[in-house]
Amino acid sequence: MKISTKKAWENPEAGGGPSSGRKAAARRKAPRKMGKNRLAGRHIFAAIRALGKLGGILAIAGSFLFLGVCAYNSEKFRLNEVAIYGCKESDPAAVEQIVRENARGNILQAELGHLQELLELEKWVRRAEIRRVLPSGLVVYISERVPGVILELDGQLMIADEEGILLDAYAPKYGKLDVPVFKGAIGQNPQSYRRYQEENTALIGNALDMLSEIESGPAAYAQKISEVDISDRNNLKIMLVDSTAEIHMGKGDYLNRFRALLESDEYQKFKNQNIHIPEIDLRYDNKIIFKGIRNVSGSAGK
Repeated sequence: MKISTKKAWENPEAGGGPSSGRKAAARRKAPRKMGKNRLAGRHIFAAIRALGKLGGILAIAGSFLFLGVCAYNSEKFRLNEVAIYGCKESDPAAVEQIVRENARGNILQAELGHLQELLELEKWVRRAEIRRVLPSGLVVYISERVPGVILELDGQLMIADEEGILLDAYAPKYGKLDVPVFKGAIGQNPQSYRRYQEENTALIGNALDMLSEIESGPAAYAQKISEVDISDRNNLKIMLVDSTAEIHMGKGDYLNRFRALLESDEYQKFKNQNIHIPEIDLRYDNKIIFKGIRNVSGSAGK
């Protein structure tokens, strides 16, 4: 009979003793510890790379900022040339003077929006566009207002655009404007007229809407109108080329009212009999009122 002097837990083949258990646990835990170290190292290296990239970006941005500051204050970009396009009625010299007086120094420092506002205060300038041309130039494109309205102010004929902006005294150089003369604007002269620019713009717009509606009818209709009294927005009044009658058009439905008058048998009879009609009121539906009619000789008429 063989007697062993080793304890069972000391037998390597048994594998169940405390010592072997601790060693096995140590072997199992070691890989986990090494994995965490490697992961932490990767995070550190990634952070270093990110910081390096950020530093590079900041360095590039700093360089551009430095170059921008240098250019912003460089004499190489001082305003030298001003090119102006689109002036027909506007004075190019006056436009250039405004630009140079308000864009002195470096063109990169010029406030183009402010320049545009100043130029558009000029009466003929409807819109101004300004561009920088490096290293030392500015280009100005002018879009001018177009005469479309004739106004009578204090006995003087003035031209304006369709926004009611006064442009100049009417003169043959502007050609024939085939439009009625507008009377009744607020203001007795150009200075007082401009003080009420907003109100006058609204009055003129109202009258232009009336003319546009009448022009949508037969072409001859609009050509018959010689004057428009714009003083009352709720009752526009017109005079015809072949009549001295003041015709009250009211507000709205202008084409139908005007057509009703021209096709009126009674109106045509008065004209054929050479009867003077001071006033014609078209403000009532389906009714034409002739006021103060009399014969040209002065005898009373209907």
